Parts: sequence; structure tokens; C-alpha cells
Amino acid sequence: MMTTDRTFYADHLKASVLPFWERAFDDEAGGLFTCWTNDGKTLISTDKYTWSQARMLWCLSYMLVNLALDTETERRYRTRAGQLYDLLRGAILPGPDEGCAFLLTREGEAKEPIGGSGLYTSLYADCFVAIAFARWAIAAKEMGILEEALAVHGKTMALIERGIIKTEPYPLPAGSEAQGVLMILCHTATELSLALAHVGDGRAAEYRGEAQAHAHCLLDHFVDRDSMQLKEVVVQEGRQTTLLERHRNPGHTVECMWFLLDALGGKRLQEIETILITALSLGWDEEYGGLFRYVDSEGGRPRGEQGADAFSALVADTWDYKLWWPHAEALYATSRLYEATGNPALALWYERVKAYTFATFPSAEEGMEWIQIRRRGGEAEDRVVALPVKDPYHIIRALLLLITDKGTT
Repeated sequence: MMTTDRTFYADHLKASVLPFWERAFDDEAGGLFTCWTNDGKTLISTDKYTWSQARMLWCLSYMLVNLALDTETERRYRTRAGQLYDLLRGAILPGPDEGCAFLLTREGEAKEPIGGSGLYTSLYADCFVAIAFARWAIAAKEMGILEEALAVHGKTMALIERGIIKTEPYPLPAGSEAQGVLMILCHTATELSLALAHVGDGRAAEYRGEAQAHAHCLLDHFVDRDSMQLKEVVVQEGRQTTLLERHRNPGHTVECMWFLLDALGGKRLQEIETILITALSLGWDEEYGGLFRYVDSEGGRPRGEQGADAFSALVADTWDYKLWWPHAEALYATSRLYEATGNPALALWYERVKAYTFATFPSAEEGMEWIQIRRRGGEAEDRVVALPVKDPYHIIRALLLLITDKGTT
């Protein structure tokens, strides 16, 4: 990547993104307020979603290790990271059939997201806690925190082996599998491997092997070989008539491809490159620009039999939205894969995504981050699309990775 681009991203992070989140920290109770309206002006709840708290801990930890921070900023970030860690420790549930609570009160008490749902509703929360603890262990130079990360991940894998697979906020109907499960497990194992390698622990190879096994399984099980599309959902009966089976998620595919590159290095690189370009081509809106949230396997509005489940309704109702996170991920993925392959098509995609992203998402008000949810034509949309949050992760992480040009290492 050109030095001018890195400077642009660093300036944008400092001037437009981090100032908003400075105001969002809860320095009294610890953690981060994320339940904002899309414009970032109104806090609608002081509840704290575990995965967003963990994601910010990852970001702070990465900055503490990889950026040259002034003394005051480093002190502030380290204090807030420690508070996030303390908050998240309270999310780890003791029961044998549960991992981490999905939702916390402002004070850090676990609560049900929906009455009767139980406290444990998402393995994604588990994975983000493990990832965050692994990064914080490096920044804090505390091996005990890394052992906690390994324990959280170990329990998650044990629950999966027992058939306890919770996937909120995208609950799957019976008989379905989501590529997102393998995707996040692959990334989590990679992060644990990197943290172990950082401290010279020989278990790093074990977790690297786990990440690679997930990556190979994902490529072998979720990729349609005729189209080279990554399926978001596989129905066990093998039907391809339902909306869930037919729909594709361009943003998840784009993010997943750099996860696989992290896990596999140069292995299966041509497949990863082809899947990435296919997803960008399939998902791009030629009329208005940008990536659709969801598309059909043949392009455009997702089609097929729509079930009564909430996931199917979400796909049907919000397919043409333009969300912040696929575009942030596409910036990094196209840059990273171009560096790995030298394919000029990826350089063109990078420039195309960059132009659309920065013309569309950043708020017109200085220091107010991005308008994260927009309609097809670019109009702001103040609607919940997954969690009722304004999430910090994808923007900050992508900018950090683009600035440091280090990958996640």
C-alpha cells in the first residue's frame, strides 16, 4: 500500500473515528457505551453487549502494542483496557452448558437479551472474549490472561462437540449450518496461536493447526465449486430452493478471505483470491455503488422459499442495505490480497471500494465517526440490523491493519 494511503487512514482514525469513541467510554463503571442511534448523538441504553466490549478491548490492546502513543494516551488506553477486561471476566458463565453471557448491564451483571432466552445465546461472544483476552495478554504482559483466553475457547469447542451451537444474533433454523461458525473459530484459533507464539509457547503450533483445519473445512464444505461462491448457510438436506440456502453475504465472504489468508498463508491462495473477487463482483451495486448486505446466488434480491425464522426475515427485509462493516473489511481484504498475489484486478477493487466508502459512510460532522447503516441510495437508516449498537470494531480494526501494514501479527 502507498504511504499516502497509510497517512490518510491514520489521519481519519485520529480525527474522525477515535474522538467519537473517546466520548463513549464509561469511565465510572468500566467498559463502553455502544447503544447509540446511527448518527451517534443519542444513547438509547446503557446495556453492554459482550462482543462489542471484547472487540474494543482487542482494538485498545492492538494500539498499545503496535502504535507509537503519547504517554497520556497510553495511560488512558491501558486503564480502559483493564476495565474492559474486568467487565468481561464477569461475562464468563460458570454453568457446564454455557459459555459467555451475550449481554451485560452497565455494571457488568449478565442479563437475558430476551426474556426466557437464557444468558448464553452466542458462541460469537465466546470467541470475541477469547480473541480480546489473547491480545490484552500481550499488551499487559500477563500470561495468566492468555490462559483465561485458552480456557474460554476450550469450553466453546467442548460445547460445540456436544452439539450446543448458539449463533445469536443470527439464529439458524434446524438442519442448517452457518459458515460464520467455522469462520470465527478459524480466526480465534489464529489469534490464540499468534499470542502463544509471541510469548514463545510451543502450543502455538497446535492452535495454528486448528485454524488451518477450520479453514480447509470451510473451503471444502461451504464453497460452491461451479460458481466459486462462499455459501453463508448450508442446509443439510442439500436443497437449494430456500432463501437461506440461496443467499450470499458479500461482507462475510470478504472478511473470511483474509482470515483464511492469515490461517493458511500461501496455501490455497488462488482459491481465496477467486472467491474474494467473485464475492465483490456478485455483491456490487452497479447502479448506486457499494456492496449489498445480501444477494442471491444469481445476483440481486435474494430469492427462494422464505421460512418463518428471524434470519430469513432479516435477509429478505434488509438485503439492499449498505452497511459500514463490509466496506471496511473490503478495504483491508483487497489491499491484503493484492499484496499477496499482485493481481491488478484487486488493486482496482481496492480503489473502487475506497472511493465509495469514504464518499458514503463518514459522518459530515467532525469527530462523529461513520453513519454505519445506510439504505441502497446512501440515505441514513436508523434501524437495528443485528445488535442495537454502534459497533467500533470493523472500522477501527481495518484502519489499524491498513495503517500498520502488519496484518494481525
